Amino acid sequence: MKKYISGFCVFLLFSCMEEQVMTSEAEKELIKEIVTQETLAYMEKNYQKWSSFWNHSDEVLRLDISDSGFSQTRGWEKNGAHIETFFVENPEPITSTFENSNYLIFCDSELAWAAFDQKWTTNSGDESLAKATVTLVKKSNDWEIISYTAIQYEPDAGEANTLTRE
Repeated sequence: MKKYISGFCVFLLFSCMEEQVMTSEAEKELIKEIVTQETLAYMEKNYQKWSSFWNHSDEVLRLDISDSGFSQTRGWEKNGAHIETFFVENPEPITSTFENSNYLIFCDSELAWAAFDQKWTTNSGDESLAKATVTLVKKSNDWEIISYTAIQYEPDAGEANTLTRE
């Protein structure tokens, strides 16, 4: 009888370990889906939908670097208000397409970080590339974006030089 109980315990242990691996992969897929859906909501200029992906605390941080300049906004009040105003003043949906690739995702039970490449293509075929990172926190079993960084770079350069100072 002890042999059967020991065997059952070993079986139970391995079955639980397999579930943890699957949960980790499922969590990573969920992070990718959140990143994609947040971008689609932004493109639709749907403020309610877009804001539902974000944490609404003072810790929110958004950082954008491009040829146009540098922008850093901290706190949901500034971030949300800025985007809401942008959507009201520019209500036409964005018709470009985008593709996220080369994901690197780390996550635990309450914090996740994803780095990825983002390629945008306009209707006329012009491309822009960015290296992006998103940090998410889990609140009430839902992932919320708390930080977003995008660094745009030239496709021909093949790399983003973030260390150059002028």
